[in-house]
Amino acid sequence: MKKICSLLAAVLVCGLVLCSFGCSDKKEPEPDRTEKKTAEGAPDIYNVEVSDSATRGPDTALVTVIAFSDFQCPFSKRSADSMEQLLKEYNGKLRYVFKHYPLGFHKWAKQASYAAVAAGKQGKFWEYYAKLYTDVRNINEELIVRYAEELKLNMDKFNADRKSSETVERVKKDIALGENFGVRGTPTLFINGTRMVGSNSVKLKASIAEHLADAEKIRAGGVNDVYNEIVKHGKTQFKPSKREPQAVSTDVYKAQIPENAPMWGAQDAPVTMILIDDFECPFCGKLYSTYEELKKEYAGKIRIFFVHNPLGFHKRAKEASAAAVAAQNQGKFWEMYSLLFSKQREWTKDPDFTKWLENEAKVLSLDIEKYNTDKSSSKTEELIASNIKYAAGLGAMSTPATFINGRFIGGALPIVMIKTVIDEELARANELSSKTGLKGDGLYNEIIKDGKPAVIRSNRSVNDTKREDPNKIYDVVLTGNEPVKGDPNGKVTIVGFSDFQCPHCQRAFQTFGEVLPEYKKGVKFVFKHFPLFSHDKAKPAALFAIAAKKLYGDAKFYELAALLFDKQQEWKTNPNEKFEQYAKQLKLDWSKIDAEIKTGNPESILKADLDAAAKLGLRSVPLFFINGKKVSGAKPKEFIKSKIDELLKSGK
Repeated sequence: MKKICSLLAAVLVCGLVLCSFGCSDKKEPEPDRTEKKTAEGAPDIYNVEVSDSATRGPDTALVTVIAFSDFQCPFSKRSADSMEQLLKEYNGKLRYVFKHYPLGFHKWAKQASYAAVAAGKQGKFWEYYAKLYTDVRNINEELIVRYAEELKLNMDKFNADRKSSETVERVKKDIALGENFGVRGTPTLFINGTRMVGSNSVKLKASIAEHLADAEKIRAGGVNDVYNEIVKHGKTQFKPSKREPQAVSTDVYKAQIPENAPMWGAQDAPVTMILIDDFECPFCGKLYSTYEELKKEYAGKIRIFFVHNPLGFHKRAKEASAAAVAAQNQGKFWEMYSLLFSKQREWTKDPDFTKWLENEAKVLSLDIEKYNTDKSSSKTEELIASNIKYAAGLGAMSTPATFINGRFIGGALPIVMIKTVIDEELARANELSSKTGLKGDGLYNEIIKDGKPAVIRSNRSVNDTKREDPNKIYDVVLTGNEPVKGDPNGKVTIVGFSDFQCPHCQRAFQTFGEVLPEYKKGVKFVFKHFPLFSHDKAKPAALFAIAAKKLYGDAKFYELAALLFDKQQEWKTNPNEKFEQYAKQLKLDWSKIDAEIKTGNPESILKADLDAAAKLGLRSVPLFFINGKKVSGAKPKEFIKSKIDELLKSGK
């Protein structure tokens, strides 16, 4: 659904997402995979037309790779780099076809596609394509023009062509074709008609080799146009396979009603719903309309308590929560709640959000002086902080999260699924009430009294046999070269895999920086490097830090790591120049560090970390192992402390 951004991007339920391997503007980025096999054992074949798209390699090539790509997507770049190598390796046997699929959340992707089409009109598509993929993260108008000038294009024609309606329609045509064939993110490839999603170079090469063997048999039969022979009876549209309906677990969690939480509904309602939300989260906004329907249908049968959980990457979420708390102090929480969600698209784009909130407070006839005082008060800040801690304690690490009589639902599930859970809980609660005479708080406390303390994983099918065991202990290989912080003999060992260019790693590193000083003894933190391919400056930063650690020890390493994370945006350009500055700032000898990087063994130390990550099956960062148990993502301080405290107490 291109109407929804990811980021988060990439993606994304609005959770504390990881840095991972795919570009998508869908709710959940698709992982690297080839098309699933049919019941007969063969993969589906799609008849994707080459048409007038830019191609490399002979039309009679044995294998045709059609790529739907985005010039601002780092994973498309990774795929493009792989294709460069494969075109050389399979010289004359491989044809590469480029289709434009600029994603909505990449600001310059569409303009880059228009420019590439314009360059193609002057016979320089592939030269311009190569320039665009040199620096996908910094594409802008200046670079788009500069690349054309460097290729000595006719600039008047270039500028006219990239802005023409014909060019716009050309790109729209590719996008429509991609959507028809189920393209949800980039890169999406069709290898002799077989669909593959993602930038996994190993799988790509293996797939091409497999198709090459099949194609050679077809060629031996006297067929010249192998591609059209293979796809001529292929599917002309992608239809996703039906998925088994998601089942909500019957596990009950001990989700106590938070103090001072606003309540909607009847005090003695048999079903208690605790809603953990972020006002800036689009999926919470989607769930809002579902809740409005539930309020009407289950009036008198449900009561709803609201818990604030403004996520760190939503810049306006905390202020929105503060405004809602201030409205609550004047008996208008649910009115402000409705305004914030019903007008979410409006206020997330308003340049003066504070003023927007104040205007809405006036619409609600609030005492503005009291509203402003309460909104900025320490009590409001403390209340929101306690709500965040409450959510973390329950393991509700993303939004929206709902507990229905203690049963957990993560995300904005369809209303029919939520109604199913409510109906099941109504029957259970009414039966218990008739036996015990309990109602309201008493009934709810009886239902959850033996509940689990916190959610570990949720919303998986009850038939999902591949669920990862949350108690599994992993064997994390340590070489002795890793920098250590804290108690070297601690009973609790935390091994963290990080990437200096990853924003979520930055947040996680800061969290551990706050947590560790609270444990003078008993806790050891070990840093391991896992620079992602998509972060082109992450490896140089890792080698810099490894060399500094070897020469100056663990304490200086952690000082440098803190600086690299803090200046993350700064050293993405001219990294070596910035690294030299940081070395001087920390009173380190840059010449020695530089020599160590070039002639020492940082590469082998980094390889050992990457090998350890591969053995553990790691695909994203940040990722931690606390006494061998896996913890993914940048978790809040309270969550990490609860894990440490549990281990210290148990002695395990």
